[in-house]
Amino acid sequence: MRSPSSSASLLSASRLASLLAFGAFVGFASPAGAVGTRVFELDTLEKLSGGDLKGVAVSSDGHVRPGFTLGNVPLPDATAVYAALPMPDGSVLIGTSWNGKVIRVSGDQASVYAETKETAVTSLALGANGTVYAGTIPDGTIYKIANGKTDKLAKLPEVAHVWALAWDKTKSALFAATGDEGKVFRVTLDGSSSVYFTSDEPNLVSLAVADDGVVYAGSQGKGLLYRITGPGRASVVYDFPGEEVKAIALGKNGSIFAIANEYGELPEVPHRSPALAHIPAGPNSSPRPKPGKGALYVFDAKLRPEKLMHHDEFHYVSLAVGDDGNPYVGTGAEGRVYTVDESHVVTLVADTDERQIGALLMSGAHPFVVGGDPAVFHRVIARGGADAVWTSKVLDAGLRARFGAVRWTASGPLEVATRTGDTQAPDATWSPWSNPLAEGGVAASPGARFVQVRARWRDATAVLGDVSLPFVTENVRPVVLEVDAAPKVAIAKEPAKENMVSSGGEPPKHDATIKLTWRIDNADEDQGETPWRDVLAHDEAVNNKLEYEWDTSALPEGKYRVRVQASDEAANPPGDVMTHTMESAPFIVDNTPPVIESLTMAGRVLRARAVDGVGPIVRVEVAVDGKPEWRPLGAKDGVFDSADESVDADVGSIVPAGSHVVTLRAFDAAGNAASRELESR
Repeated sequence: MRSPSSSASLLSASRLASLLAFGAFVGFASPAGAVGTRVFELDTLEKLSGGDLKGVAVSSDGHVRPGFTLGNVPLPDATAVYAALPMPDGSVLIGTSWNGKVIRVSGDQASVYAETKETAVTSLALGANGTVYAGTIPDGTIYKIANGKTDKLAKLPEVAHVWALAWDKTKSALFAATGDEGKVFRVTLDGSSSVYFTSDEPNLVSLAVADDGVVYAGSQGKGLLYRITGPGRASVVYDFPGEEVKAIALGKNGSIFAIANEYGELPEVPHRSPALAHIPAGPNSSPRPKPGKGALYVFDAKLRPEKLMHHDEFHYVSLAVGDDGNPYVGTGAEGRVYTVDESHVVTLVADTDERQIGALLMSGAHPFVVGGDPAVFHRVIARGGADAVWTSKVLDAGLRARFGAVRWTASGPLEVATRTGDTQAPDATWSPWSNPLAEGGVAASPGARFVQVRARWRDATAVLGDVSLPFVTENVRPVVLEVDAAPKVAIAKEPAKENMVSSGGEPPKHDATIKLTWRIDNADEDQGETPWRDVLAHDEAVNNKLEYEWDTSALPEGKYRVRVQASDEAANPPGDVMTHTMESAPFIVDNTPPVIESLTMAGRVLRARAVDGVGPIVRVEVAVDGKPEWRPLGAKDGVFDSADESVDADVGSIVPAGSHVVTLRAFDAAGNAASRELESR
């Protein structure tokens, strides 16, 4: 026979279990957190890139356009690439390390053009009569390459690193940016040299000479851009946030482009000649294992700065100006080439298999990109073409999922397909690519956790945008991971070392309240028109504000973008007014609720159809007898992914036997809801 205290303990445990079960149920039955159909929306540069880009370019305005089709010529006996020089005959010379060779690429063939016996050829310049000059590290030597011969032109005094060369065609002289004392040297054709400018920086690593003879030099240390107008005469154009001005390029109408990097710490010491071991270290000549942050700036003819582009995930290595006047930047990680226009639309135009882009040329008849680690030369063969293919990055549904209709917008004919699998990296277990779709529809890929979308160009001028793919994951049982029960007093105060102190002080007051807490793992989280129109009124302005509340109730439904123009006209005379515009990502204006066109019950089988003007219908739920406990229903075809959806569900577990008022509620993607009632029998 059990004692009364023993019976009470069993009863308390039973009630506790019931309470926890109820609490967990309430926590996960909340409609606000319930998950039905979700959607992969690919409509930004970040979302549209990351996969495989072949002959296509991805822009920050959410579009995929025809891009570069690249050739592929491996460079023998080279790892890192520092410089590339186009030659009049169409060939390209490339400065490499670790062997200090100059490699010549002609057509699809690469061969050694010159050997300096130095650690690396860091810079190349073309002088008069086809003479090539090569700057090297770590002994501060400049070589002259002419008529198949390689000779020393100059050994710069007390110089360890020649980081950049620039030919001054007006004076038939060579300028060299050096370290470790941050000097610019002027070198004449007979090899004599003189210090043209001395900075307070440890290294000057970039150089450009304008048509008027003005020399621009970028430093590594404080990240300064200098303007040098004569021997010893210099001014600072700009003090960049980072430590390095990696490259400088001259643009149209007197503009200047510069890329700057922020590493957080100075680069490591390169390999050095024993003869110069006493000279302080300069920038690392090896590929940098830790990426920094890169930024691209433009300076107009009045040297006014404007930041055009930046990336916090990697630094920038190379810079060139295209025939279109836009800058092109090669990255120090991911092996990518970006460009940006004056409207700040950033476009990823090439994604190579190499780790970094050491050099590039985007003008003339033979543009090219040179990757490093490994060293590969890529000639730009064409833009777009019949082989242009965009493949999304692998999209993760989190759990095994059913996929609905893939949809996209395009300005020309495309073919879109999907494939699915259950490994993060596609392998032999993945499904084959589905049959291509010429317009939006259900792609016949089997259910899986991961999915990719692929588009093939049928027209070289087509532009792809706004790719969407709805999905519904399998339901997974929530699991209680932890349960805690403690007196309310013990939670509010520091817990005592013992249940009751033996003497002294005020004994704690009894409180019958027990605070229960628990932690639950819920893997599927089912908890619970083209012309631009003015948004502002005719006499309305938004001055010095960063937000605006826009009433869209009078707009036609559909997909919109907002274009914002910034102007300084309120503070400048008309001739000096400057403006800039940028477009938002696409968004839906939908102020009209769906229409529940039919609602019937046969026994306990509920059938309904909901239609929306814009769509899609994203959720349908039911409540009984006016109680605020809404239970979700699934789509008849398995996925809520269109503006016309039906429900065919057995609701016997929700609607008890007998006469009850059943209310159905449907939501569209904009959150508009419509409801309709019937009486069950």
